[in-house]
Amino acid sequence: MNISSLIRNASRPIEAHARARRQFLWTACGAVATIAATALPTSYAEAAKPMTPEVKLVDDYNTWFLGEAFDGDFEKLKAGLAAYITNASVLHEPVSLPWGGTMVGYEGWVRLCKISTPIFAKLVDQMEFSQPTYYQRGNVVLHELAITFKPTHEGSPPFVAAIMEKYEIEKSRIKQIDEFWADTASLLSELKARGVISASGN
Repeated sequence: MNISSLIRNASRPIEAHARARRQFLWTACGAVATIAATALPTSYAEAAKPMTPEVKLVDDYNTWFLGEAFDGDFEKLKAGLAAYITNASVLHEPVSLPWGGTMVGYEGWVRLCKISTPIFAKLVDQMEFSQPTYYQRGNVVLHELAITFKPTHEGSPPFVAAIMEKYEIEKSRIKQIDEFWADTASLLSELKARGVISASGN
């Protein structure tokens, strides 16, 4: 089972955030400098309304990417990217992660996957994905997701990694993605403990 299948079959959506938390997330992601609590965007899960073209683009991209990126066929991945990004699109990942840094265009996305695929391919059976939640303001879409790593030992708690991505859309393509993990240090420790990256973090 690939990662996109796990997301489609997720059993529980992310809990709706309080307005104060949404205000923090939008400010932290740089979508706006200050947002009044009464003017915050509503999540699509809360509103149960149809996706806008921008949100649908992000949702389609994630469903496609998480399936294609982890099957190891990088030529197919590269060929399919043109439906979602341009060769000038930019992806920022936290630099502390093994796959972190700035990726540009099709080759940048492929480089990302060549590093991350061997790591996450070993974890597919150990992960559960929440349903994604989206917030939108203009051409900016926030995508929220949580990954739960199943306990490695009986009685030990699961590890939950929260992710927030900020997408900028331009001319029906993703212009830029800024990805934020809630706690990269804890994520690295978890990946090391599971033996999928070395003690040095590579």
